[in-house]
Amino acid sequence: MMIPITIDEEISVYLGSRSKPYLITSFDGQMDSGCVYWNLPPQSDEDKPIAVRYRELTARIAHLIDENKDDPEIIFLVRKASELLDGVPVTRKFGISLVDEHDILALDETKGIRKEWWQLHSRYSTEGVGVFQGYCSRDALVSRIADILIVMPGEDQYDFLRRNQTQGNNHPAGTSQIILAMRRLDAEFGISIIYATADSVEFLFNRPVERESRAKIRKRLGRLCPSADDLAGSIRLGRVTLWWD
Repeated sequence: MMIPITIDEEISVYLGSRSKPYLITSFDGQMDSGCVYWNLPPQSDEDKPIAVRYRELTARIAHLIDENKDDPEIIFLVRKASELLDGVPVTRKFGISLVDEHDILALDETKGIRKEWWQLHSRYSTEGVGVFQGYCSRDALVSRIADILIVMPGEDQYDFLRRNQTQGNNHPAGTSQIILAMRRLDAEFGISIIYATADSVEFLFNRPVERESRAKIRKRLGRLCPSADDLAGSIRLGRVTLWWD
């Protein structure tokens, strides 16, 4: 099965770059996935998730304080950062203000996902392809802000896990078991796979998970991936990453 040339051309025009073969790194080495990818353009400040903008502002503030604590720009940037946190719970510990990044992302309707994924996933959801995002550079992986867009022939989102041979490398969870768990979640709550590798899967809940269901989901995912970080916050946000490292 091939990606329709019209879709390839449309996405290339939209993103301003050409598609390239997407190689999957598995436990057996690199192999052709049958998918293609595009490099995503740099984000404008307006398009960056709130958490990223807050992180950049605080880094800039720290740099200015180190250079000159009387720099007048500091007051302006502190005010700007505070405006971003309007409505976010702030904890003060050891004289430092601490915020949970999940609480910041909760203010972001896109949950930190690139706008290009939202637009193209919606547009091509019934056109015989699957749309995913990915992380090519280390900075993108650390920040969880995608820098590539991946398109797979076929509409079965779980086929992306099969192509990646997603499985647990520190916990007995095979590809079929992970897919079964994802399918059950999808049937009950609705999910969209947005990324996968040989040892990870990232997905969104298509609608907010009600409070009474969160504990049940957390226990279920905790059994599937015991090393998952802050499942409670991720489920509340609606964006979950399971990583078997």
